[in-house]
Amino acid sequence: MMLDGGRVLVTGGSMGIGLEVSRELARRGARVIVAARGHAAIQDALSQLDGEGHEGLRLDVSDRAGWREAINAIDSSGPLHGLVAAAGELGPIGSLEESDPNAFIATVEVNLIGTMLALHHALPRLKATRGRAVTFSGGGGTSPLPRYDAYAASKAAVVRLTENVAATAGVEVNCVAPGFVATRMHQETLRAGPDVAGAEYYERTRRQLAEGGLPATEAAALVCFLLSDDARGISGRLLSAQWDPWREDEFRARLRANKSLGTLRRIDDQLFTRIQ
Repeated sequence: MMLDGGRVLVTGGSMGIGLEVSRELARRGARVIVAARGHAAIQDALSQLDGEGHEGLRLDVSDRAGWREAINAIDSSGPLHGLVAAAGELGPIGSLEESDPNAFIATVEVNLIGTMLALHHALPRLKATRGRAVTFSGGGGTSPLPRYDAYAASKAAVVRLTENVAATAGVEVNCVAPGFVATRMHQETLRAGPDVAGAEYYERTRRQLAEGGLPATEAAALVCFLLSDDARGISGRLLSAQWDPWREDEFRARLRANKSLGTLRRIDDQLFTRIQ
């Protein structure tokens, strides 16, 4: 599963899960392009990566003009072999009628439009190198996450976008659900408090943060698998770093054979029976 010097663009690669993905890719031999908004954060991330040939790229993933400049800079340094669209934000918390519509829209622009722009620009390059792409789902992607409407809606949309792109692009693209990783994003729930975030979800977040959450290394390892040749034939799937036995050969074979497994679908008697 070494990536043999391939260049991989990681949006949101300077902190949280994106930073751990960048670290793991570098450990496995990839040359990482760390894309993020802040220069200092990018430089700090680059200092943590093993190996050589890594690059930093200042980028707001929702900025269309910024993407045109970024992709020109990427092209000037060589071919692109992988994409990890990890940039994301939690957005407004609370009931929809009390939320700021502008904050909702801004969250969708980062989580969904940012992922779309990453794929839009990367896909032609990945076709040329037979590279692969990974997107990120999150809480609310497959089941309701009340009071986190912008985040949940945008993450569900990323899953469907991934499935659509995988069906037509000629590039293997998959989506990762990382599980509850104790990143600073969840501090926003604690700041919002139980009345705004909901008492049950607030308490669950507080408890999981106290317990340390799921290691980000699990999501990073899954991303590296999906970018490697070991994942050939697996595309358009939503995989859980926490719950899916993705390391097992039998499960990987099922993913290749069963086109309904690991996809976002309505559960009813007919479809549920067919999947089982």
